[in-house]
Amino acid sequence: MIQIQFYGLLRMLLKQEKLELTAVGAEPVGALLDRIQQQLATPFLHKLLDGDRQLHAGTIILVNRYNVLHLDGLETEVNDGDVVAFFPPGAGG
Repeated sequence: MIQIQFYGLLRMLLKQEKLELTAVGAEPVGALLDRIQQQLATPFLHKLLDGDRQLHAGTIILVNRYNVLHLDGLETEVNDGDVVAFFPPGAGG
């Protein structure tokens, strides 16, 4: 299983903290995002990705507490037993 955790405004938007998905082998974070969106009724990808499917500035995605920006970005592989956390960009001032 892959543990998915939502933080910040995503948690409020989706009205849930966690989700578990069955692992399908080594899966890129980008593909995992699409699979998560298929499981949820509320659209949320627009909070993390722009129209070109690039991370919005300030978006943080962690795989086992490592930021994907310091790994392979949306191509970072997720495997069985991994924990993936999504933090949308912060706003306010």
